[in-house]
Amino acid sequence: MSADNAPWFRDGLRFSCQAGCVRCCCGAPGDVSVTHEEIRRIAASLNMAVADFEAANTRHYSSGRKSLTERANGDCELLDGKGCSVYLARPQQCRDYPFWPEVMASPATWQSESRRCPGIGVGELHSAEAIQAMLESQSEPELSPETSNR
Repeated sequence: MSADNAPWFRDGLRFSCQAGCVRCCCGAPGDVSVTHEEIRRIAASLNMAVADFEAANTRHYSSGRKSLTERANGDCELLDGKGCSVYLARPQQCRDYPFWPEVMASPATWQSESRRCPGIGVGELHSAEAIQAMLESQSEPELSPETSNR
């Protein structure tokens, strides 16, 4: 990265998830894209059959792609009284938060998100290179044979 086209976050950004917060998982509707492998991993963490988990907790949202379902109020259905019930098996999109394109668009959008997320600005320093890699990996997931015909 040359200095001329360095991103606004060239010095890196601090972020550490704050235990039990879940503000990124509730309140606003959205799509949490899941691959078939992520569905398998989440189902296994819940001791559920893949087909049962998929039927109860995913929906089609674009060209054969799937998203986790949410409650009517926008909360992720995988939240329970203690937080994310599948935290260790959560999808990559959830792992990448807050380094999402819409949050990283500008210093102003990052600052705006920090009012919602207490983990922004504290803890681990994420390098510009690591952030850029997360942003680049967030293109639409590849279709697998398991998801493309459903």
